[in-house]
Amino acid sequence: MKLPLIVIPVLALGGFALTGLAVARFNTPPKTGPAPIAPPSILFPDRVAGVGIVEPASETILIGAHVGGVVTKVLVQEGSRVEAGAPLVELDARDADARIEIAKAAKVAAAAAVETARARAVIASLHVAELRAHPRPEDVAEATALVDARKSALADAVGRLERLMKVSDRGSTANEQPTLEFAVAFATAQVAEADAKLMRAKAGTYPEDLAVAQAEEVAAAREVDALTVQTMAADVQIRQAEVARDLLIVRAPIAGTVLRLDTRPGEYRAAGPNAGALLRLGDISTLHVRTDIDELDAWRFHPTGQAVATVRGGSREQVVLRFIRVVPDVAPKKTLTGENSERIDTRVVQVIYALENPPPFLQPGMLVDVAVAAKPFETATK
Repeated sequence: MKLPLIVIPVLALGGFALTGLAVARFNTPPKTGPAPIAPPSILFPDRVAGVGIVEPASETILIGAHVGGVVTKVLVQEGSRVEAGAPLVELDARDADARIEIAKAAKVAAAAAVETARARAVIASLHVAELRAHPRPEDVAEATALVDARKSALADAVGRLERLMKVSDRGSTANEQPTLEFAVAFATAQVAEADAKLMRAKAGTYPEDLAVAQAEEVAAAREVDALTVQTMAADVQIRQAEVARDLLIVRAPIAGTVLRLDTRPGEYRAAGPNAGALLRLGDISTLHVRTDIDELDAWRFHPTGQAVATVRGGSREQVVLRFIRVVPDVAPKKTLTGENSERIDTRVVQVIYALENPPPFLQPGMLVDVAVAAKPFETATK
């Protein structure tokens, strides 16, 4: 009977001890991290605040392809510095190379056709010149000599016939008369033929023959012109094929730095407004801050006001800003800070500032807090 009387008080004391430990444990303050870093002080208390996003001075350029195709070479890396016109990405160019070779072959064929046509044109021109040179003195002299020779032959034949006719006792020469008469007739015909040739030589070229030759000369010249045009068209086709080949090489539009690379060899990349960018390029030699100023505070903003950007995080660095321009188009707010009290159903005026001597860790795309000295109330209300 004494054992239960002892156990019960012991259990009660143990319960009280455990309860005390639990209470002490739950009342111990939780461990906290390092004390938050106070933001740096702003020299001008009357200010206009805004959120800015760091961007290249050229703004971020989304580089796309002129034509669709399979990527064969990526010639840059993220962070690479490139000059304007430098090749960045190459697409499959086998079909374009074949088209260039076909165009060059067509030009060779057209050039050969032009040379052949020029030879025909030269022949036609020489023929026209030959016809225009008629009558030639040597042709007339030759025809005249032929007439004289034929007339001499005729006179000889007539003389022999007349001598035969004067003989009274012909004897064995009685059968020669038909032969001599034929010789006279033949010689007469030859004289007539020689006279005709002389007249032909003196008359020169017939107008009809000259007209036909001149028409052939003009046709040959026009054929040369037409084939020359085909050669020029072949040159244009070669240039067109070379341009199409060059469009398969994506080049840098400006000197800048590759900010992001979004393509790899073997990928098919389309062209057009809905196609994704191959890479992002920008000139980060100078960094700008695109600052969103709430439209409700726009009346207090002045371009001449001093401005500083506070880098977020533990650096507590402030960078002096230099005013560049105001974007003359009020747009819906897009750059969000993530704070619970932030308004998103508002519009903002975008102001571009240049960062003077920014810290090296500041990169495009980072958010900074911007403060701009506001106009005095009296000036702002005027």
